[in-house]
This record gives sequence, structure tokens and C-alpha cells, in this order.
Amino acid sequence: MSAKPSEVSSEKLLGPTKKESVFASILDTIITKLRAELDTAPTPTSWATLEHLPYLSAVIDEGNHLSFGVTARTARIADEQLTYTPSSHVTSTTNKGTFYKIPTGTPISITTLSAHTAETVFPDPFVFDPERWLGDEGRERRKYQMAFGKGGRVCIGIELARAELYFFTAALVTRFDMKLFETDDSDVAFLYDYQVAMPKSDSKGVQVMAKALA
Repeated sequence: MSAKPSEVSSEKLLGPTKKESVFASILDTIITKLRAELDTAPTPTSWATLEHLPYLSAVIDEGNHLSFGVTARTARIADEQLTYTPSSHVTSTTNKGTFYKIPTGTPISITTLSAHTAETVFPDPFVFDPERWLGDEGRERRKYQMAFGKGGRVCIGIELARAELYFFTAALVTRFDMKLFETDDSDVAFLYDYQVAMPKSDSKGVQVMAKALA
């Protein structure tokens, strides 16, 4: 007998508040910066060129950061004793200098939701902020990007997916003006755990009115 999907609260941990709206923070300045950067790329362009554009890469990384994917835990069993030391990048000083011994046979798991909303790594985690991925700090933060999984079980299609994200984002930004249509936070906020994160049942998703640029 299959279990019914659980319903979770829409508190800050699970979705943006009105103050921290994902949509409210997608400002014209982000689009302007993207277009200015993409203007420097040759036409026709290649993925090799696009993936070296820092701001475009930051926008895509931030989109992945706010896409939680599979929300259910998939445990791994430690087959030897492990030692965990919190990264020096984590901003919390509570456990500074602390390490943890994980006994053999311990089930270990984490969800993308938990990792991507950890405020010690991603301050204001529900704010769409591409700037968090720029510079040395941004490169260090990519260690915690789990949108495609990690390690030997990372998504086998990661490179194809990344190529599609770069080409699709670049095409949308340079060819269309876009405005949200009858869409608010509740249309995307995580409300149900169906193995993947799902919003309210009557959500129509993100609706956009697009106009081709002259």
C-alpha cells in the first residue's frame, strides 16, 4: 500500500515570504546585466563561450539553487567510521573547531531542500541573488550546489542539462521582454512532498507574457 504524500507547512524554511519573494527580487537590473554581458559574446555563439560568462553562470546557478528537485531522503550507509569537520566557508561560529565521528553502519542522508536553504551557507536563501555566486566566495559556494546530486551518483545528464540551461536562458533574455502574469509566491512555494517539491494543487505554475524584442 503506497503512503499518501505528506503536506508540509509553508514556513520560511520551505518557501519565500512576501518580503523575500523570489519574483519581487527579479529586477530589471538583472536582465540589464545579462543583456550587457551577452552582447560581448560572438554570434553565433557556443556553450564553451556562454559558460565562461560569469553573470550568466551566476543566474543559472541561482536558479538551480532555488530548484529543490527530489525532496525525499535517500540514505547511504557508512561502511567505515567517518570524521566530519564543518567547512571553513560556513559562517556560523557555534561549532568552530568542532568535528564529529560518524560510526560505521550509520545511515546518512540530506535533501537538496535542506542543503540549499542552510542560512550559514546561503544567507537569505529564498532571495534570488545571483551575486552570491560571483568571485572567490561564489566559487567556494559551488561546493554546496546539489541540484544535480553529488559524487558517483551525480545526474548522468548533467552536462546536457547545463548546456540547455545556458542556451535557453541566453535566447530568452536576448530575444524577449517578459512580464509575470497572474503569478505569485504561492504558485511555486513548496507545499506538498510528492517525492519532488510541489506547490498548491491549483497552481498554474509561472505564467509569463512575452514580447519579441525589435
